[in-house]
Amino acid sequence: MEFCGKSCIHGHPCRGLNGENACLPCLSCNSTNQKHTANDMCMICYTEPLPSSPCIKLECDHIFHYECIRQILEKRWLGSRITFGFLLCPICKTRISHPSLEEVIHPINCLFEDVKIKSLTRLQHDGLFKCDAINTPGGLFYQDPAGYAMERYAYYECSKCGKAYFGGEGRCEHEHNDDFNPADLVCGGCVDISREQECPKHGKDFIEFKCRYCCSLAVFYCFGTTHFCNTCHNNHTVVTNMSKPQLPQCPAAPLGKKLTGTKCPLGLQHPPTGDEFSLGCALCKNLQCF
Repeated sequence: MEFCGKSCIHGHPCRGLNGENACLPCLSCNSTNQKHTANDMCMICYTEPLPSSPCIKLECDHIFHYECIRQILEKRWLGSRITFGFLLCPICKTRISHPSLEEVIHPINCLFEDVKIKSLTRLQHDGLFKCDAINTPGGLFYQDPAGYAMERYAYYECSKCGKAYFGGEGRCEHEHNDDFNPADLVCGGCVDISREQECPKHGKDFIEFKCRYCCSLAVFYCFGTTHFCNTCHNNHTVVTNMSKPQLPQCPAAPLGKKLTGTKCPLGLQHPPTGDEFSLGCALCKNLQCF
C-alpha cells in the first residue's frame, strides 16, 4: 500500500492510504480533538510509529497501520474453535469497520451470521431463551440471546464447505490445542459416508457424528476415516493405541475412561466404542452434548 500523497493545509504529508475519498486526520498538526499524533506507536505492532506506514482510521476513530489491522483480520481466531474477538478494535473493542477492509471483512461477517443463526436455533431448541443468563438485569448477556448462545456453544469452520458446525458446549472444552490441521475440521454434512442422508427438514447444517472413542460430539475428522472429540483428538495417541476390547463401552468419557451410571450423554443407542457412527440431524434427534 502507498501513502496518500496529499498534504494538509500546513504542508504535512498525509499518512493515510492512497486513493481514499477522505484524507486521514493530520498526525503532525496539533489539535485538542485528536486521539493520535505523529509520535504515537501503532497499538498493534508496537514497533513503528504511526507515520511510518500507511494508516487508516476506523469508525471508532482509532488509527492503526493498515497492514497491521489487515493481518489481524486475515489470521482470524486462534485455535480450532471459531471466536470473533479479533473483529474488535484493539483499543476500544468496537467492531472493526473501514471501506479498505471490506474485502477481508465480508466473508468473516458471513461466517459470523452463520454461527449466530445456528447458535440461536440451538438455544431455542434447547429451551433456553428464558434462562437466567439472558433475563437477569445486570448480567453479562442480559437481553442478548445471540451473545449468550455464541458463548455457550462451540462452533468450528468446516474446511470443505466453509460453514460453521457444532462441536459441543464451550464448557465441555477440556483442552485447547493450537497445533491442529485445519483440514481435519469437517462438518457432518461433508463427510462422505454412504449411509448418511441429508435431513429433509434441516438439510446438512445439523448433521453430527460421535467421537469414535467416547460418547462425545466429534469436532475433528482425521485420516479420512476417524472422528474425534476435542479431548481425544488432542491426546489421540492414548486412544488410538488402545485395542477395541480395551475401550470402555457406553457411557464412555474421553481418553478411554468409563463414566459412572448407565445413561449415555448423547441420549441414544449407538454402536460399540471404537466404531464410527453418525448421529444424524441434531434438531430431529434432540441430542445433548457431553
